[in-house]
Amino acid sequence: MATDAPGGDATEGPDEVLLARGNSVRFGGLVPIVCGTLLGVLTLATGASPRVVVPVCSVAVALIVFGVLHLMGSFEDAEPTCTVSIRDLVAPGVALVGAVMSLWLLLRAAVGGLLPVVASAIAFPVAVIACLAALHWLGARLGPWRDRKLTDRHGFWLVVLATLLYVPMLGNHSLIDPWETHYGEVAREILARNDWISLWWAQDGWFWSKPVLSFWMQALAMALTGVRYESGQMLSAVADGRMPQPEWALRMSIFPIIVIGVYLLYKAVARSHGRRAGLLGGVVLLTMPQFFLVAHQTMTDMPFVAFIAGAVGAFILAVHTERHERVKVYAVDLGFCELRLSLVHLVLGAALIVVVPQVLYLLSRNVSMATSPYFDIRFVADSFAAGSVDNCGLPGNSECEVGLRPLVQRFEPVVQALLWLQCMALALWLLWGERRTKRWLFVLAWLFASLATMTKGPAGLGFPVLAALGWIVATKRWRELTRMEIAAGVLVFVASVLPWFVAMYVRHGQPFTDRLIFHDMFKRAFRHVHDSNKGVDTSFRYYLWQLGYATFPWVGLVPVAMARWLAKRDERRFCTEVVLASWFASGFVLFALMGTKFHHYCLPIVPPLAMLTGVLLDDLMRRRTSDATAALLGAAAVAGSMLTFAVGRDLAHDVPDRYSQIRLLHLFTYNYTRPWPQTLSWSTELWVFTIGATLLTAALSWRRYRRQIVTALMALCTAFAAWGLDVYFVELSPHWGQRELFMAYEKARVIEPGQLVAYQMNWKGENFYRGNAMAAFVSSGSKFQDWVDEQKRKGQKSFYFVTEHKRVSSLERELGHPRHFDELTDERLNNKFVLLRARF
Repeated sequence: MATDAPGGDATEGPDEVLLARGNSVRFGGLVPIVCGTLLGVLTLATGASPRVVVPVCSVAVALIVFGVLHLMGSFEDAEPTCTVSIRDLVAPGVALVGAVMSLWLLLRAAVGGLLPVVASAIAFPVAVIACLAALHWLGARLGPWRDRKLTDRHGFWLVVLATLLYVPMLGNHSLIDPWETHYGEVAREILARNDWISLWWAQDGWFWSKPVLSFWMQALAMALTGVRYESGQMLSAVADGRMPQPEWALRMSIFPIIVIGVYLLYKAVARSHGRRAGLLGGVVLLTMPQFFLVAHQTMTDMPFVAFIAGAVGAFILAVHTERHERVKVYAVDLGFCELRLSLVHLVLGAALIVVVPQVLYLLSRNVSMATSPYFDIRFVADSFAAGSVDNCGLPGNSECEVGLRPLVQRFEPVVQALLWLQCMALALWLLWGERRTKRWLFVLAWLFASLATMTKGPAGLGFPVLAALGWIVATKRWRELTRMEIAAGVLVFVASVLPWFVAMYVRHGQPFTDRLIFHDMFKRAFRHVHDSNKGVDTSFRYYLWQLGYATFPWVGLVPVAMARWLAKRDERRFCTEVVLASWFASGFVLFALMGTKFHHYCLPIVPPLAMLTGVLLDDLMRRRTSDATAALLGAAAVAGSMLTFAVGRDLAHDVPDRYSQIRLLHLFTYNYTRPWPQTLSWSTELWVFTIGATLLTAALSWRRYRRQIVTALMALCTAFAAWGLDVYFVELSPHWGQRELFMAYEKARVIEPGQLVAYQMNWKGENFYRGNAMAAFVSSGSKFQDWVDEQKRKGQKSFYFVTEHKRVSSLERELGHPRHFDELTDERLNNKFVLLRARF
């Protein structure tokens, strides 16, 4: 086995080296590692509020990550590409910190109800773009981005477009039933219970339906931005005359992941097809309805897809990187030493940020520390609690239980932590001296696949692997398997993904795996579980049908884009296109064969369609094409315009007893029979977009003006996305959410206090917006009536009820027709739910 020094020349076959010799161990790195570990473990062991624990442990993790990288000698790599003085980084560094702090302060103001809707719609995009500009300024001073100024970068304008489309109204409307409210309540309970392993779900008890990462992200965002997650406090600022918007914290936690995923796909396509093709593909993706609508949802699906996009993008970049290319090193002169930075620190640091907090938390489960009335620290066995804190015993909630012991008692968290530390240490050893760019891009792909798996399950690894295998089979580059860092990648995957799964199994045993793996994964794949497709053809055509709406108004070009890659014209371009096509094909086959079908399940196969469509648009804008190719593309444009009109007509044309406009909402909702609000209609707007897209798609057959027509089509689709997010979605959200109902309750109870009751409700919005502090009767009857009578005997005169409109009559009967029974909201505000007040 040949060896070579990091950043230097290999002694033999540098591209075939398995384990390169790394820099010498720097034992000084142990100091920040030990300090960070003690700080993190002891802070977690105190059981302090997450508002304190999260920022303190962030500092602890930063110390440990720096210590590990220093221990490996990674800051002392070979001669740098360029060196910059620390003084030159002060100005951009201060600007970046200031921009980030401004964004954080805006988030705190918004969730606290101090920022009006119009102000937030303007301030947040400005703050995000300021962060981007400051980051580029820092990167340009450091070295990586010196080649072009900011405004010459296609990727910058792509991220600006994403910001201007997705951010303005991101948190200015209610969480949507059922997914956002379900998952938002799980994240809220993480903070309220101060338990980051065992998830709780209001009156349903333990939550075992999804992996944990998206809940962790939402909980971290709520802790850092000051959301009042305690029992009964979520909207309590209403009593002070404010309009709190906790939705900003939850949804903003996902936006950076979307940007990273789209940007890496842009970079991947730009590497093989040029920056314009990558930009066009990114714009197409950002303006496809299913993508931009789910981007405003805290569902597990969007981070899942964004991480997959990141994995595939990193894989394509690795494919197009020469196997002997070394990472570029950029040095910062600190005066007393040089700090040399590269891609190694970015990838390895990100992996450690995923693994280290999990290890710290596991270690802290076997430590207990008290500071009052006297300092006491001791080692303890792991224990946990059941129940919703401060809501125990409320109707619908079980009594709280404390001191529960894991079912597998011999596998304490500290032992688990040591196991994952060994896995990560072995990965670090394998990567110690590795400085080939190609290999690190493959490691980055493994990391993104790990994060996708932590978000929604094994498909997070499956899709990138199947896309890679499709490329290997099509190109017959079997030797590339030896360069994909499979051993190190698997170790990173294990150290990242398995800690929570193992900790949950140790605590809860087989019921956890039966629910998550066998019911919510295995049964969903082979049976109908929870879907709402009664009477609908769920055969092969199901997702062809939904992809029409998911990709509108680009739908007419998508079939052409999917077929065009088959005409292999250039090896480099073909490599990218075959990866994207394999991603789409494997996903479509999987979803078509699955027994359980939801419309939003096809979201993971939208990005490859979008990027291939971008490649097609780039081809259309090229001036030099053969007459035969130009004629073929012209005929395809005419045929595509017919398909565009057919799909648009289905969205815009209303018929009795069916509102076609709801099909866009169905791209991410659950109950497809839920009625459309009679007070809303956008048929005219949808007809305008349909006719415009149809005419522009057909006009692409006009060879001479294709560049201008593509530009006009992009403008139309961008306008469609802005309308979809800022008009369609915002005005529908009160009908598919519950924030407005609970704002009305918070205002009413200031004037007339009264107990809140959820009557025959199980949507979880009622739990989230009240911090679960209410009586919940999913089913009523004598138990409900007896409880009301008991409250009346205790002197309670006024009660507030949230329920569905269709249940108002039955509620009034069960209450014995109280003298005063008022509807505080109506169908114009929410056509599904209603807030009532009963006086006795």
